[in-house]
Amino acid sequence: MKIFVRQHFSNGIFITVPCTIGTLGDRDNDAALKLHNDTAHGLSRDLFAPSTEEEIRRFLGNEGLSVGVRHKERLICLRTVKTGREWVKNSLSELGITCNTEGREAITGFCVVAKEFRGNNIQFLSQYYAESILARDFDSITTTVSPKNIFSLQNVLACGYCIIGIKSVYNGYLRYVLRKDFYPDYSVQTHGHMLIPIRKIPEQKCAIEAGYAGYAIIRRAGGFHILYGKQQPKADV
Repeated sequence: MKIFVRQHFSNGIFITVPCTIGTLGDRDNDAALKLHNDTAHGLSRDLFAPSTEEEIRRFLGNEGLSVGVRHKERLICLRTVKTGREWVKNSLSELGITCNTEGREAITGFCVVAKEFRGNNIQFLSQYYAESILARDFDSITTTVSPKNIFSLQNVLACGYCIIGIKSVYNGYLRYVLRKDFYPDYSVQTHGHMLIPIRKIPEQKCAIEAGYAGYAIIRRAGGFHILYGKQQPKADV
């Protein structure tokens, strides 16, 4: 699949360039590792949990799904997903989620984009491209985002994920737990929603325990707030 995106340069100009999007494999390990390391370098683990070289190999192998965007021969975007049964089961267990018996759940790894290609909504394109493949064999996908990573949280919520939990993971770092069901048997009621400041974690946990799910983030006086809607059976729609 070919897409056309902007490439920005340090002198303040940009040009539109043709790129391709598709799945990656073992042969792409070196390019994937370089893009990951270039992007993750210097980032706080409070914002981004880097993967090891071994994990990246697993994402590119039969335990994962990797989607990449290339400009010419250069990899400029990489999105990874855990699909291997045991890998997913262990990751969900760390998040306090019981894996279903049919093994039709996937869990995200990471998404990184080369600096000069950011701002093109490539994150969305790679997400939807991956979902079009995953939905053939999986019912849902789970991800985590730091409450401090507002940009990523906005992107994930805009892609249709809902906040279903808040956990300390990756050796003590706070993360939202979000899930997207491809074939949901529930709906989220936006009328009569709860508006909770993002800094008020205990209040958000109470809302989740009461059956609410976070579905959007907005900016109000005093900072960012999360909109929480009541989950209800789809038959009630």
